[in-house]
Amino acid sequence: MAEKIAENVYKIEKSGKMNVPGVVFASEKLMKSIEKDGKTIEQIKNVAQLPGIVEKSIIIPD
Repeated sequence: MAEKIAENVYKIEKSGKMNVPGVVFASEKLMKSIEKDGKTIEQIKNVAQLPGIVEKSIIIPD
């Protein structure tokens, strides 16, 4: 689902209604949890569909 593009940086390719790709900043351990829960990936894809978004949708852990 997410492609590792650098240490602690993952890219979610543009798909469906996404206007831009998504980028996740997370450790490998956290990324496994993110992919398992599914809600975080859904959220980044939803943000990537918003009108007026430019370049990428970014998510970082709280």
